[in-house]
Amino acid sequence: MTSTGPAEMFSRSESIRGEDYLLATFYLTMPADADVLAKATGYAVGQTIGTWIEVPGVTEEMRRRHRGRVVKILEAPPVDLATQTDATSGYFIQIALPTVNFGPSIPMLLATAIGNDVSTSVQAKLVDLEIPDPLARELAGPRFGIAGVRDLVGVPDRPLVLNMIKPCTGLTPEQGAAIFYETALGGVDLIKDDELMGNPSFSPVVDRVKAYLGAAERARDVTGRDVVYIPNVTDRPDRLLDTARRAVDAGARAVMIAYASAGYGTLQALSETIGVPILAHYAGATPYFEGPGTGMSAPLALGLLPRLAGGDMMLTITPYGGYPLRRLPYLKTVHELTLPRPHIAPAFPVVGGGVHPGTVETYMRELGADIILGAGGAIQGHPDGAAAGADAMRQAIDAVMAGRPVTDAAQEHPALARALERFGSGV
Repeated sequence: MTSTGPAEMFSRSESIRGEDYLLATFYLTMPADADVLAKATGYAVGQTIGTWIEVPGVTEEMRRRHRGRVVKILEAPPVDLATQTDATSGYFIQIALPTVNFGPSIPMLLATAIGNDVSTSVQAKLVDLEIPDPLARELAGPRFGIAGVRDLVGVPDRPLVLNMIKPCTGLTPEQGAAIFYETALGGVDLIKDDELMGNPSFSPVVDRVKAYLGAAERARDVTGRDVVYIPNVTDRPDRLLDTARRAVDAGARAVMIAYASAGYGTLQALSETIGVPILAHYAGATPYFEGPGTGMSAPLALGLLPRLAGGDMMLTITPYGGYPLRRLPYLKTVHELTLPRPHIAPAFPVVGGGVHPGTVETYMRELGADIILGAGGAIQGHPDGAAAGADAMRQAIDAVMAGRPVTDAAQEHPALARALERFGSGV
């Protein structure tokens, strides 16, 4: 058998442990009588050095250094007898991809892992990535993470409260600043732009930063509390980086990007250059994970990849806000953001979509205290105004931190009682 034969295409995970391979796991279905080994090896070659035909110039050194290998093929369910098979079978296929091929570039990592050449690709869903230590060191991940954001707002332990300016768009900087001021009078820690408010002519980002920071100062004179404004700088890459720099020069202490629409690589570039925490919003991410047999899983698209790209705060889809995400992917996404990972700091999960004081207990029970609760309508739409809405969120958090039912605390706090009356007392 030559070095290009099938045996050279396979490796046990033990034999490549510690080497510079990205381990990518895919799920696919095929006819039960199809040759899954051929499909897996074809994909491993096609995504690294090969095409569907032999081409000149491929050397033994190139194969050794740059060719992918098949590590695992697991059938689901695990069937061994021909008499037990159905018409189709499901497979988890793990392929080792040499990191030398793409380096610390998430765009090239995705191009390699998800597939490019229709002649060698597979209709499969990327469900897991294992990052080798050398690549993790180069990617670096969040520059600030949970600890850095907590230092920024001066809150060491409880969940943070985030509000987003509503209406979503159409506001001038002065109109938005008035809403900002009224909101900042309550117990909110962070106020961000809605993802639909970018850098339009009627409200340029830098003008908003100046107006909103003025509102924050006026509110601080009243409350003694500091509120951090997070402007949305999402745009095409060149304009985005320039706008972010100008926003920081104008006083912004954090910025926001919709990473799925701007690109994971754009988030990576922003993280490496801007020097302030980044709130990474998932707007535009659903095409990455909604396909049942293509793309990637939600925990990768919404968790691991934006964390690797340098997001410090990550907006997280939950099953409770109206979007039909299942509970397991939601919890796995939070794990991808927060569980210890060599050389990569944890990111702050931002829970958004339908968040109100009545949901606080559920989110804190499931996710703990290292979360940011993003309440929009529940603050701006509180019957007694935005400040009361922010106070109600804080009162609910304080109750759970103290081990008290939120409904009990509402008997002592009118703002919380009115919120539960208006929005309900559960998810």
